[in-house]
Amino acid sequence: MKTMRCTISLLALLTSFTTQAAEIYRNNDGSVLDLYGRLGFNISDKKTGNDQGDFDGRLGISGRQVVNDKVSLIGLAQYQVNASEYANNVEGENDSLTARYVWAGLDFSEYGKVTAGRVSSGLIMFTDIGDVFASSDVSTGRQARHIDPTAVQVFRQDGTVQYQNTLGNIDFSTAYIFGNSTSDLDYGFNTALRYTLDMGTAGKLAPVIAYQKTRAKQSINSRTAEADTFTYGGVGTRYYLGSFMLGVLYSQDSVTYTNGHTDSKDKNWEFTAAYDLNSDWTVRAGYRYLNNDGGDELVLRDTTFELQYKLTPRSSIYTSYVLRNGQDGKNITTGKTVSFGGSSASQNFYHAGLRYEF
Repeated sequence: MKTMRCTISLLALLTSFTTQAAEIYRNNDGSVLDLYGRLGFNISDKKTGNDQGDFDGRLGISGRQVVNDKVSLIGLAQYQVNASEYANNVEGENDSLTARYVWAGLDFSEYGKVTAGRVSSGLIMFTDIGDVFASSDVSTGRQARHIDPTAVQVFRQDGTVQYQNTLGNIDFSTAYIFGNSTSDLDYGFNTALRYTLDMGTAGKLAPVIAYQKTRAKQSINSRTAEADTFTYGGVGTRYYLGSFMLGVLYSQDSVTYTNGHTDSKDKNWEFTAAYDLNSDWTVRAGYRYLNNDGGDELVLRDTTFELQYKLTPRSSIYTSYVLRNGQDGKNITTGKTVSFGGSSASQNFYHAGLRYEF
């Protein structure tokens, strides 16, 4: 109770520290440059088993420069303090601003857009089905990092050129991943497609399919530990009815090796549900099951409950509890224990956080 009282008091105090979004530049032709970000503070026993407080900060800049009535130059750069990303500093510590997304491109209006860099991947249409909690980490496609060290998440990789468009009820993307000197990639590509079916009073259904394949460049200085290819596929959907959302996804992926080691295969199921009680309160729940065969043998059985209170349309307090009934794995190369999201796969944890976005 003492910990909970302190947590609530601290979160309430932090709500007084707010700023305003900044429009840096706007031109009469529609060109614009915006500054945006996220500030937050989280208290949890997730990583150490003891209560611990962590600052959460993101800062980004996005822009659009109009060429003509059909074409605009677009770009985005987003950095985070203590991010799990390490694209620009693979062997270093994440104690400063680290790149999450950095890309530039062209928007051709109804003909789609092309972006290049560390892009906002179209695979997010799929991974977002399970990524709804403030406290959770993305498990689907987690083995992508064995081939590309910059892919902390399967949907963020360096050296990507992507095309995206919307045709009626269909949203789709396709990308080629060149990689760079940090990623150790030979090649890679991915694609995703979502179809939104409006069923009137029966709600909306939005099924998604996703696929990716990457291959490592087997060089002397390779960081891939003789991992050769990563093949990933998934299918899932969201269902919307009024203030209720239900999601389900299934994915599987495999990593092959050049040293004769057996393939490492992940199978991942996720179920999520969210309900807006009113304009201020939202409840969420979800279950995740992941099983690895032939690799680190990690097993996840996570049940998550979360409550969100909206202080403003963009700022909230989150509280959640995660029941974990899985088992840690073991790295096939080093023999070290493999956990998930910074904590044991068998250790329950709570999370309380304030998040302010501008």
